Amino acid sequence: MDGPGGWANKWRSGLKLHLNIVDDHNIVFMKFDSFFVKTNAGIVDYAKFVVKTFLDFIRHRKTEKVLNLSDWMDDYPDMVVEYLQQPRLKRELWNELQKQIDVHKPDIIYAHSLGSIMCYEYFLLRENKDKYKNLTLVTAGSQLGSKLMSAHTTFPIAQLPIRKWYNLNNDNDLVFASRDILAQHPNFKQVETSFDDDGPANHDGFKYLNHPRAVSEVWETF
Repeated sequence: MDGPGGWANKWRSGLKLHLNIVDDHNIVFMKFDSFFVKTNAGIVDYAKFVVKTFLDFIRHRKTEKVLNLSDWMDDYPDMVVEYLQQPRLKRELWNELQKQIDVHKPDIIYAHSLGSIMCYEYFLLRENKDKYKNLTLVTAGSQLGSKLMSAHTTFPIAQLPIRKWYNLNNDNDLVFASRDILAQHPNFKQVETSFDDDGPANHDGFKYLNHPRAVSEVWETF
């Protein structure tokens, strides 16, 4: 779950392979970039966010990795900040998620980065208590492991009212997502999928889903 770009075909091919899916139509992406077109996190949003929050990326980023900081801000922190600081945007995204689930009736949702926060908060809504008992959520590159998220969402991490929740964690992820999600719920499983690639942030959703441990401990269980 993310705004599909050039990586969408890689995600689709990986999921088809690991889940033995033949029909492309059985894999659907929720496109949500358009919801952020009218929003642009400004200094006030960031001030509010940073007062509560973390921003340890600058301290831990590997200096030998080259990136366009402006593009990186648009793709990662901006969207997270906008989502967490703008209740109306949050509700619009939840409504879109509900619509997609109602239409496609998925057995599995793969949610990367901001998608993991969105799904976590959506499934915890009171009206969803008994709606998704047969659904499995697989999150990756999630910021929910940071204790500093406690200022922004339900924390400690609550048990989701779904069939199973797997979280793929990479302790080298530099988009605030290197921390394990510390939860002991019976339907939750943490899977360590460590990698260090040539990208600027070790945050590639395909590298997560294609990791050998993701294959053996998650995808092969279906």
